Amino acid sequence: MPPRATAFHVTGPRYFQGGANDSRQSLTPPGPGACNGLAHVAVGADRRELLGLGPLVSSIFSSSRSPHCIHVHVFREGESSPQSKEAIRRIGRGSITVRALDSERFLLLRNLSSSSALNLARFYLPELLPETAASVLWVDADIIVRSDVHSLLAGLFTGANRLSPLAAVARDQDLVTHYRGGLERGLRRLRSPAELALDEAWGYDMSAILRGDAFNAGVTAFNLRQWRAEKLTQRVEALVPALQRLELASYRGISLPGGKSAAPSSQVPLQLLFGRDFQRLDACWNVGGLGTSWEAEELLPVRVWATQLHAWWTGRLASGCALHWTGGDKPWSGHNAFARRWYTPAAKAAAREGYDEIFPPSDAHWSDRDDPELLARIGILAALVVVVTCGAFFCRWAAGGCSRSFGYPWRRLAARESQVDERESKGEP
Repeated sequence: MPPRATAFHVTGPRYFQGGANDSRQSLTPPGPGACNGLAHVAVGADRRELLGLGPLVSSIFSSSRSPHCIHVHVFREGESSPQSKEAIRRIGRGSITVRALDSERFLLLRNLSSSSALNLARFYLPELLPETAASVLWVDADIIVRSDVHSLLAGLFTGANRLSPLAAVARDQDLVTHYRGGLERGLRRLRSPAELALDEAWGYDMSAILRGDAFNAGVTAFNLRQWRAEKLTQRVEALVPALQRLELASYRGISLPGGKSAAPSSQVPLQLLFGRDFQRLDACWNVGGLGTSWEAEELLPVRVWATQLHAWWTGRLASGCALHWTGGDKPWSGHNAFARRWYTPAAKAAAREGYDEIFPPSDAHWSDRDDPELLARIGILAALVVVVTCGAFFCRWAAGGCSRSFGYPWRRLAARESQVDERESKGEP
């Protein structure tokens, strides 16, 4: 097993336009220059995520000092229109390839929903991308990029990290601690790693896997040379069916396309195969949690408030290289707390640049009905308002009638009875 990889951080200069208080932070690169290698970026999106493609692709190019040295590969649900292809040529900021994913061509993608197939498409990037591509950065569609991906990829998989199969942002906790309850219990049920197709010839040991660092697969760089040399896609193809048989293909804590649970997911096999063997990226390259939503079983949105407070206190959004709306509340939903400042400006910039013609919003299929948690939040909030209001009126009435609507008639009746008693005591009629 290769030694533990070191972290890599790109802090390349950013080129801001606008005033010092401009929260949009749009980036303007200098003029074209010589490319030190072409940087490949890949993204997959089903119809619910198509709304995020324009802002994402625009942010990738606008955040780079060398946008002409970046090639973005978009794998989407459904074919692109001729107008989209013409718009790509007209914008001409960088290279963009948009194509529908042929699920029947690949073993793991057959008979899956479009959402699940696009989620697993990253495992076939060595075949989907040109042989000349040495590495690729996979980014989920619910991300806004704010730093130079070309500089990032240029510094990966070199020196001591040249044999690392992928690079990702490690979480603060190991695999067992982060996914406590779901994956941990399932893995500890296993009699031997052979049940997960983790051959001894590959050098895996279950205790080492469980001690591996947890990471989110939304921003992941793949060392395509190493994947091809070690035939890692075949390992994944053996592992995923084993996970499905053991009902470990997905588990609570993973965000999947549409914010819903589905199986199989890309997170589990990546975590099991490479949790102890991946190059560490700086934490700024996957600032997640922005899509944290109010769960149906929660009385109050405490987790949402905690996420907002932590983001404000630490300032991690302002320094983020890639902002990731992990969770069910996506930035295009219309009610996300972080979208107004960090997503909407990127969406407006993408529309101005013509990306809506490449990824027409009319092709997308998204509504609040796709987010069942929203209905739960509305129902809980309405019930809470009714209970609090009724309780307040009852307390005011029980305390002696402090409100005019409840208290005044009773006070007037009590005054009349007092006057009658006073007259009777004086012997007056």
